[in-house]
Amino acid sequence: MKIREVLEKFGRTPVVCRRSDSAQDAATKLKEYSIGAMPVLSSDGTLVGMLSERDLVREFSKRGAGLTELTVGEVLTKSVIFMAPSADLSDAMRTMHQHRFRHVPILNAGELIGVISIRDLLALGMLFEGAISENPAVAETSG
Repeated sequence: MKIREVLEKFGRTPVVCRRSDSAQDAATKLKEYSIGAMPVLSSDGTLVGMLSERDLVREFSKRGAGLTELTVGEVLTKSVIFMAPSADLSDAMRTMHQHRFRHVPILNAGELIGVISIRDLLALGMLFEGAISENPAVAETSG
């Protein structure tokens, strides 16, 4: 299955923030949309990082209430792995597992078109639950 198919199935416009947004406003947005991370865009719409709950917790553990004084640009993860919509979903899953993150931004010709999350993968797994349990590779590990 291609990432493009997952984006079409779930059909959400990605929730984003800007480097200049306050960390508190970004945290509010994460809560409001019930998401664990969001892409951070520059003023021209270029992906410049990701902001996750983990980023906020890490900074809160360092700064406590001082976190409210920071901008997203001071908290975000700048080193971001992204994928193309033509990539295989299995590659996205492998990448998330290998690098220990739960969200992958999807870019098409440099433009952010979506985010694949571990929650999306779980939802897909629920749709294919019977097919997964019948797969010989799964049967080998469950015995």
